[in-house]
Amino acid sequence: MLPFPNFAYEAPDRLEDALAIAAAPGTRIVAGGTDLLPSIKHRLFTPATLLSLRRLEELATITETADGGLAIGAMATLRAIRRSPLVLERYPALAEACRTIGTGTIQAMGTLGGNVMLDTRCLFYNQPAGWRASIGGCLKAEGNICHVAPKGKGCYAAHSADSIPSLWLYGASIELASPSGTRQVTIADLYDEDGRTWVKTQPGEILTRILLPAPSAPVVHRKLRLRNAIDYGMLLVAVQRDGVGARAVLSAIGPQPILVQVAAAGDLAEASYKAAKPLGTHAIASVWRKQMVRVEVKRALAAL
Repeated sequence: MLPFPNFAYEAPDRLEDALAIAAAPGTRIVAGGTDLLPSIKHRLFTPATLLSLRRLEELATITETADGGLAIGAMATLRAIRRSPLVLERYPALAEACRTIGTGTIQAMGTLGGNVMLDTRCLFYNQPAGWRASIGGCLKAEGNICHVAPKGKGCYAAHSADSIPSLWLYGASIELASPSGTRQVTIADLYDEDGRTWVKTQPGEILTRILLPAPSAPVVHRKLRLRNAIDYGMLLVAVQRDGVGARAVLSAIGPQPILVQVAAAGDLAEASYKAAKPLGTHAIASVWRKQMVRVEVKRALAAL
């Protein structure tokens, strides 16, 4: 069993105290910990302080908003979201996305905020420190080369957060708090194109809520994985009709989710195929994953 490195642990019960701790250098925030804690054991992160939000009960609520939408606390568990009557009725694709994450135990611990902020993943990055050292390190962790694209300049670790494609099409935004106040960022504007800087947040900010406007057109969520439990997606797709047109958000094929829009819904599968450029971040062949983009988009359109 891999041990943890040494770090201080803080679990305040007031958001004001959490914000003060988050502002200190070397602090890393943990929500459910289902992804972060294994990464710490692999020495992908070596925080001076681990700041847990588990005691902030106000961040675990799911409430209606005045405009007919929902405000979901960042610490609301995936299980609570997939079972929420409000989510099931108004945002069923989000409930389905939460249902397909990991196992029931992971859903009971993992949170929507943690999934929104989920680290990018790669065959060469998500390995123990000794494994990475044997290949000269990984650009995202401690090396100088991205083994997925050695001639490239950036990191191509894949964005694999299940909830994001559907949240994007539902028009969701997030609320970020810091000692200087709060600000909102749309899901569509949150992610960067480099796997090392995958979220456009500022140091010390804490994700407090995910805000969903009143639902409009239905969304369908699709996830491609080897097994129907545990595995991260090899491809994530959400599709929404827009009049006679349609749009899709594709993920798990690069550092940044991809939006594809077409004027005629029948063109969406081919447009998505052309937009998808998966690389060798997974053990499964990229050529097959690209071919499956057409298949999953067609399945999503049929479900709509």
